[in-house]
Amino acid sequence: MYQVIDEQDDEEALAPPRWSVLPFIIGAALAGLVFFFVWLFSPGQQVAPGQTIETPASRAAYLKALSESNPAVRRARLLDYQNAFPDTDRQDAIEDQLDVINAAELRDWETLSGAIYDDRMALGDKRSVMEAYEARWNGRLLGGRGEELLELKEKLNGTKAVDALPDRRLEAGKSPIPENVPSDTLAGAPPRMAVTKPIYVPPPPPPPVIVEAPKDIIKQPSVRRNVSPSYPRNAKRRKIDAIVTVSMNIGEDGRVDDAELVDIKAERYRKDFTRAALRAAKRTRFNPKTINGRPVPARDVRKRYIFQSN
Repeated sequence: MYQVIDEQDDEEALAPPRWSVLPFIIGAALAGLVFFFVWLFSPGQQVAPGQTIETPASRAAYLKALSESNPAVRRARLLDYQNAFPDTDRQDAIEDQLDVINAAELRDWETLSGAIYDDRMALGDKRSVMEAYEARWNGRLLGGRGEELLELKEKLNGTKAVDALPDRRLEAGKSPIPENVPSDTLAGAPPRMAVTKPIYVPPPPPPPVIVEAPKDIIKQPSVRRNVSPSYPRNAKRRKIDAIVTVSMNIGEDGRVDDAELVDIKAERYRKDFTRAALRAAKRTRFNPKTINGRPVPARDVRKRYIFQSN
């Protein structure tokens, strides 16, 4: 039995093969599937523990704070940036800048306080020192000495100008006392009596010398730069209030070496409130405790933080 095979025409033999889109569709589907699995199992951007990814808004706020020429405005913007971005990796740089600014402000404040309480300084000079301080350090800005500056202004406003001392010179004129009166005779006294030997009266014994032991001058630590705690997000949304008391150990440099919880009053989110209060306490800076002017460590310094949602 024979099989007949027809020969192809020349036109069919020379015609190109037909083009198909099916392989491209399959390739695109496989590529999309691979991209999806890579995206699904990717760990994302890695950051150090306790730090946040820098955003354009945070970078712009930081650069704006550094561009301020007035030290009081720069300090206020750095504190605002620190409260808005508490977990930024710029925390150490911000604290170093705040320490420099606060040291300069403290020198100007001591100069102003000494001038206000100096009784020998003229009232106009005191007002000039006050105006110079206010021009550089605005007390109404964040971190400024609001109430302390108001008290010092009240002291200045209550100060009276020093009047000129009266002229105590005697008026020129003729004295009624005759010039021939001996210098050892009281004017107008009777004539001298016979000179008699005075009666010897022994002097009283000297009083006993009482030597008091010197007392130490102790000055307790005071807040130099206060840091407000961040309100826990869930507690604020549900309007949960809290009062947290912490105990701090303050070193000779005014930094908080250790902080621990003493008491907390809150219905919920006790751990969140405790964490926020301890974090704010460790970032607070103090004027250290001093004994006779020498800084010493202070133990169990307590501070209370009040969280109010309204």
